[in-house]
Amino acid sequence: MKALVVGGTGPTGPLIVQGLLDRGFEVTMYHRGFHEVEDMPPVSHHLHGDPFDLATLQSDFDGLSYDLVVGMYGRLRHVAAAMVGKTAKLVGIGGAASYLRPQHTDDPLAASSLPTPLDFPTYTERDVNPFAFAVAETERRVMAHHQRGDLDAVIVRYPSVYGPRTPRQWMWPIVRRVLDGRTHIIVPGDGSNLMPTGYAENVANIVLLACDSEQANGHIFNAVDDHTYRIKDFIAMVARALDHEWEIVEITHPLANQLARGYCQGESRTLDNSNLKTILGYKDVVPVEGGVSRTAIWLAENRDLIDEQIERLVGNPYAYEIEDRLIESFRSWQQEASETIPEPEAAQRPQEFRGPSQPA
Repeated sequence: MKALVVGGTGPTGPLIVQGLLDRGFEVTMYHRGFHEVEDMPPVSHHLHGDPFDLATLQSDFDGLSYDLVVGMYGRLRHVAAAMVGKTAKLVGIGGAASYLRPQHTDDPLAASSLPTPLDFPTYTERDVNPFAFAVAETERRVMAHHQRGDLDAVIVRYPSVYGPRTPRQWMWPIVRRVLDGRTHIIVPGDGSNLMPTGYAENVANIVLLACDSEQANGHIFNAVDDHTYRIKDFIAMVARALDHEWEIVEITHPLANQLARGYCQGESRTLDNSNLKTILGYKDVVPVEGGVSRTAIWLAENRDLIDEQIERLVGNPYAYEIEDRLIESFRSWQQEASETIPEPEAAQRPQEFRGPSQPA
């Protein structure tokens, strides 16, 4: 059996390549060659090319065929088009950005429900959100190949992935604050913000299960961890992994959102992953707390690898002086409110409900 992995140098790539090798595949890797991974499992063929250009893909794979293609990088719609007639199955990696956001729907309330349903509408107009439209349009084009019978197609939507070597390290601003000796960390609101996350090893396992399963063909999966935690829970897990003590300060103010934007998105969101269980029989390979612990320790031990590009991707300001001033102001307000505003009088306790058969 032959498998082609387009990309494969990201945090889940080596795990997927190793999984395919363990399944007996002869694996070919194809990417631009700008980034090589030292611990990449040995593959049969390691090719360099441009997975963003359809003509190049068609030329580079002229006369070749594969039992399975995993499209992890490049322009997935071009990868799918180039592989028609060259593979029986394509597993493509996408993202949850394809879902319509509440501000772009006629029913914001439905769009804000948790979790976002698997069949919730995706973007169909480029001008509304060009990036999200591109993601959604790619899903449609890949699935059109499946519907026409060109090949069997599966799409796995990646969430906010965490783990070693992850480029967009949303957990890094938390770890950096530990390393910088911060004794406080701000969370917006009450710290109950939710976001779709997936530990790299768990996400890679989902992709491999999709490769294995014929029942997965024609389906789209949200590759999120089996359990969801609040941002303040993630922060507590990081502190526990790094043996650090600090106070999580809950503040409702626009400044809190700005200061925490690297590790806490503006609004809660979770994704329906029910078909992972019903179709793939999925369970987390690594529990969330174990994944957070491994990631936090790796980040702390590899701080020198966190370069300017990663910092820009995360986009956290690290404005510690402003954080301290906001915390001080918030506490002063709390104290003033407690001292100057009286507590409301307790309402009369409602009468206990008694059913029709209960005597008064």
